Amino acid sequence: METVINIDGVAYTFVTQDEVTTLKVLTETTESKDTKPKKVDLPLAWIITRKSGVPLFALKPGKDDSPFRIITAEKLYAEKGQWFEPLARYYRELVWINPETTQAGSESHAAYKHVTWQELIDFAIVDRFSFTFHSGMPGDWKFRAVGGAEFLMVFMEDKPYWTDGIGQVPFAVNTYRKYLRETKQVELAIKLAGETGVTWGDGKAYTGAERGPKDVYDNFIILRGILWAKENCKLVVKKDTVYDKGIPHTIELTDAPYVPVSNAKLINPISQGDMDQYGAWNK
Repeated sequence: METVINIDGVAYTFVTQDEVTTLKVLTETTESKDTKPKKVDLPLAWIITRKSGVPLFALKPGKDDSPFRIITAEKLYAEKGQWFEPLARYYRELVWINPETTQAGSESHAAYKHVTWQELIDFAIVDRFSFTFHSGMPGDWKFRAVGGAEFLMVFMEDKPYWTDGIGQVPFAVNTYRKYLRETKQVELAIKLAGETGVTWGDGKAYTGAERGPKDVYDNFIILRGILWAKENCKLVVKKDTVYDKGIPHTIELTDAPYVPVSNAKLINPISQGDMDQYGAWNK
């Protein structure tokens, strides 16, 4: 199988055979006395493939990276590479996506669980107890059939993501709404939800998040979810009267229902301004 990938205006052909993908190099005939090796122009790109070798997408390497690699998605994941949060650690620019990814039945399509942003939102706005977001529990979106379904990657309408990254959104939305109900203060709810995400966002029930850099994609996606919830979940405070032994008492009832406004904060990467203002890892 051959795949043509356009990098920096040049079309490169990659050949996949027996689960191995290589760059196809055209040879030219020269005089027999010409023993000088010919220069092979390699693309400035990392080609990310399935285990079967089928190219999925390509990334532009950083200035200190190897200029050309062909590696599996599993290898990239192990290296913590990501292409969807430019301000987060280990970012490399996405420069090509296999056009067959949106064609059902193709190998590149089958590499992902295909999910819409609205399907993610529908899952995220269901109220859940905090403990249900621990790994393998009902709130763990990446394991649910209606969520990531245990795929390594999800394709969110027009772009791939690591499943465990997008899986942070329901946790973030739920946690923000919880603190908004409790504190009745938007900015405080954002702060508390962000701090909770940094501490517990990886879903480990007893140990919390692993030590290490905090400016990683998980925490950026958590902030996406929080800021989306800020715009789309509004605080509602109502007063009600209850009776205790015939004596009336006035109580406050708080809620944070979903009131659709915009999905921009969810779909787009975290901006420099939002990171500076709300990035809990910067505090």
